[in-house]
Amino acid sequence: MTDRGNGPTTALTIGFVGLGAMGGRLAARLAGVGDLTVYDASAEVLERFRGRATLGSGVADAGKGADVVGICVRTAQQVDECVDALLPVLAPGSLLMVHSTVAPEVVRAAADRCRVRGVDLVDAAVTVTRYDGADAPFVLAMVGGEEVVVERARPLLDAYATDTIRVGPLGSGMSMKIINNLTSLMQILVAEEALRLAALTSVPADVVRAVMERNGVWTPLMTAIGMRAGRAPADRAELSQRQVQAANGVKDLALAEALARSVDTPSAAATFGKGQYWWAFMADLPETRV
Repeated sequence: MTDRGNGPTTALTIGFVGLGAMGGRLAARLAGVGDLTVYDASAEVLERFRGRATLGSGVADAGKGADVVGICVRTAQQVDECVDALLPVLAPGSLLMVHSTVAPEVVRAAADRCRVRGVDLVDAAVTVTRYDGADAPFVLAMVGGEEVVVERARPLLDAYATDTIRVGPLGSGMSMKIINNLTSLMQILVAEEALRLAALTSVPADVVRAVMERNGVWTPLMTAIGMRAGRAPADRAELSQRQVQAANGVKDLALAEALARSVDTPSAAATFGKGQYWWAFMADLPETRV
């Protein structure tokens, strides 16, 4: 891996699997960090990286000769499938970084399989911190794993993260991401409900915002929801995007519910939200934009 000090340097070889809305942006930031090989199940998405990276024909191609491989797929099953495909080709001493939002036990179990082959693994959950579209770091990375292993991931983290916080041991980065998502998703749910009640009881949306900004209840996330609320999707692409966001919200609330149960402290918010989120996020409201 690259020596960032004054000594000799060796080219960093990077693999990345999963080039969706988040993974594609992360991988794009890595193109100048080292020799990059990428793979995605969608040929159309993969083709966007032609000329910027080597295009793999399968998951394993991202691991051949790699110092570090990032995984950013949607489900726990997909994470497991990626790890199983990569382990036979990864050299001892290489590193896997799991960016997918999955349960902590998923990354801990994957790390156990990696350890047998001398491969390290960290969970590196991310959340967006920069929305201006600039070609610059744009996420906060919440990382779980041994400090010395996390430091080996620093060249990649510095490429795409405005901030990196080592949360604690393996799996704690995922716990932090799930807690973060529970908080943000409940804000969305509350904003949707408040604006619906306001519209149906003749309370102007700008008054809702004015009151709640002054007493500290209104958040920047609620502003974004307020701008969308009451507006039907403009086209099929926006409807599809909103459906994906709604499905991801339900998945993440289920993860929060399971995380709480795993430590014997059930989450009423997560359980309620899981049952209501799709409807609240997809419902068209009376005109309520603020």
